[in-house]
Amino acid sequence: MAAVPTPPGHSSASQERPKASVPAPSQLDFHDLFAGAPLRVRDEEADQLVAVPARRLGIGMLVVPTGKLMAGDPLANLSANHVLSRTVPPGRYPVELLLHDDERGRANELLLARVVFGAGRPTRWETAAVAGQNPAPSRPGVRTGYPSDAATGCFVDASVFAEYTPPPQVRQSIRGGIVHKEYINDGRAERNSGELMQALRATRDAPGGSLGHAEWKGTLGNLVAFGLGGDQVVPTYWGIDASGALVEIVSVIGLDEERFPDVRWPDG
Repeated sequence: MAAVPTPPGHSSASQERPKASVPAPSQLDFHDLFAGAPLRVRDEEADQLVAVPARRLGIGMLVVPTGKLMAGDPLANLSANHVLSRTVPPGRYPVELLLHDDERGRANELLLARVVFGAGRPTRWETAAVAGQNPAPSRPGVRTGYPSDAATGCFVDASVFAEYTPPPQVRQSIRGGIVHKEYINDGRAERNSGELMQALRATRDAPGGSLGHAEWKGTLGNLVAFGLGGDQVVPTYWGIDASGALVEIVSVIGLDEERFPDVRWPDG
């Protein structure tokens, strides 16, 4: 077949078209995304920001008896000394996920998870540090968070966690003038985590569902858990309004600055 001449003023097929310039980021915060602000992802091939569907999903009410909140992986890394430095008023609070779905309407990626404590919107964000730690980052762009080795996160009151993972009983004896201590695990922690793991699997990949979410109920309150989609470190932030009141706590799971340049990080 003969080659078709290129009209004047047009590029030939062998010449590379200039890439479109990427629009300036709109700098949304985490609260905006839960409120329905459009989320855009960077398309590297087209060098453009492309809108992606994001869906908010309520997964239950967190019952907080003491106000001493914890955030972490309830199947692997969370321990009794991981109580956060700020406290919230005891009560019942909604837990929500922000999800990115695939073309079949199934959860493809968990982006954010939060607990909402009150109305309004945050005017500033603070790292949700464990008690005794400095919430300020050591330098700009450095982020701390809880580690997950079982691809699971949760929010829970410290009193409920003590029931979910009861400490071992200590049996003390004296033999030959020496005090011996024996730590006895009664198996409740293993049973409780096994029940939670089964419940997470039951909700995974359901149409309109999540990557897995579940509740473990204690006598005083509950633990609300969610699948992360992979092992990672999860930065978590308090959203604080102009009066200093806590509006929400947000764990950041699937967002990063390269893919989602619209999102404004608190410590960037």
